[in-house]
Amino acid sequence: MRNSGATRDDSLCFYKIVLDRQMEELRIPSEFVKHITEEGTGKALLKSRCGKCWSMKLREDENGMFFRGGWKKFVMEQHFEQGEFLLFHYDGKKTFNVRVFNKNGLEK
Repeated sequence: MRNSGATRDDSLCFYKIVLDRQMEELRIPSEFVKHITEEGTGKALLKSRCGKCWSMKLREDENGMFFRGGWKKFVMEQHFEQGEFLLFHYDGKKTFNVRVFNKNGLEK
């Protein structure tokens, strides 16, 4: 049951599993894109729990919407390994708070 007092940040989230450490961009789930389209494409911000931020470009085409133009730097700095789990919480204003979990389920 959803808490009627939940904030937007609590209810707007998606996850991805790292399958390719060399990926140039990350596709945002199509069902999630409807929450972003009000603001349109352009720039977005990824923010880690420790407060570090990465500027992203949002790219949209017939295949969906993608984090690009900063994604590769984010991946390299986070030292992702295949199978790691990323949890994205969206604040509704083009900022995504990102939590990263190792394959063992512990947060990095």
